[in-house]
Amino acid sequence: MNLQLTPRWVGEVMVLTCAGRIVVGPAVDTLHETVSRELEHQPNIVLQTADVQFVDSSGLGTMVRLMSAARAAGGDVKICQPPAMMRKALTMTNLHNVFQIYDTEGEAILAALHTKRPAADLQTDQSRPAVLCIDPSPDVLAYLSELLKKEGLRPITASNLVDAQVLLKARTPKLILANAQLSARGKTAAKVFEDWCPSVKFLNLGEAFSRDDAGEAGVNLLAQIRNLL
Repeated sequence: MNLQLTPRWVGEVMVLTCAGRIVVGPAVDTLHETVSRELEHQPNIVLQTADVQFVDSSGLGTMVRLMSAARAAGGDVKICQPPAMMRKALTMTNLHNVFQIYDTEGEAILAALHTKRPAADLQTDQSRPAVLCIDPSPDVLAYLSELLKKEGLRPITASNLVDAQVLLKARTPKLILANAQLSARGKTAAKVFEDWCPSVKFLNLGEAFSRDDAGEAGVNLLAQIRNLL
């Protein structure tokens, strides 16, 4: 099976799901290009490797190079849920002592979120109120991020409620934006956050937000946020 890469963002961490064979040729080239491109913007990457079928020496070498580049940029490349074959290769080469390896995706994401950032970046972040945004559409999240940044806020994004719960362990938002009907494990977003963080204000984006006129939707949303914050 050719290597399939599926990225998603959890806050400022990119989770890259890898499925197939990480081997010399187009596979490692694509992996290197994908991660290197993201490292220019954010140096914290989680490689989800549960569905990796095989990795050769070139594949491991590429992962080492990416890890070194991420650490040089102040971040890291963490590995989660490596299959038995991959664990064996990492152990035989002693690379299990070099990489940070996690048994679950949530643990890896949480560790990446706690990776120390430059003091200047951290100070800038802490000076702006954080707003957690949850929506399955990357386009909606991109729009919300730009809208909130221009308002002097710090957007933190997730595409689903499970990732959002991980983010809440590492970040303290002043406000949560989400479609109240999104669900996880049988609970709606409103109920999830009522249980998890009842003191944090919740604003329902509504099911029609992504289809409404962008200008009017943005203006109305900012007006509601100003009233809450």
